[in-house]
Amino acid sequence: MRSYTSYILQFAIIIGSVASMMMACTESFEERCRREAREYSERECPRMIEKFIRMDSMTFVNEPVGFVYYYTVLGEFDNKALLSDELVETFRAELLNNIRNDINMKRYKEKGFTFTYSYQSGSTGEPFIEASFGPDDYK
Repeated sequence: MRSYTSYILQFAIIIGSVASMMMACTESFEERCRREAREYSERECPRMIEKFIRMDSMTFVNEPVGFVYYYTVLGEFDNKALLSDELVETFRAELLNNIRNDINMKRYKEKGFTFTYSYQSGSTGEPFIEASFGPDDYK
């Protein structure tokens, strides 16, 4: 018959092994961001955000550390002639306001992430608008 001490020792070895395996599987915050961005894109994209804007994907990038959100502009809005300086500034201000007020971005903002929004033309595939916001912008 086994002694109480041998059961305790066996239990401690099992707990130690499980803890070691869990630590070996731990991913860094950046690795987690990369994985979550990839999984989000696979699960949710492409998807229509508005009538004329489709979200294609999001990625995590190392330099500058942050996320890039890729969109395509479609239909009537797929016309660069509509992009006045005033409209672009209003659009940028709205994006920045969304970053400032989005509580889901809090942990990324605390780490100083940059958020880049890249819009391309649906008809030509050429860049339409790109806007990047770093810590100096949203704090």
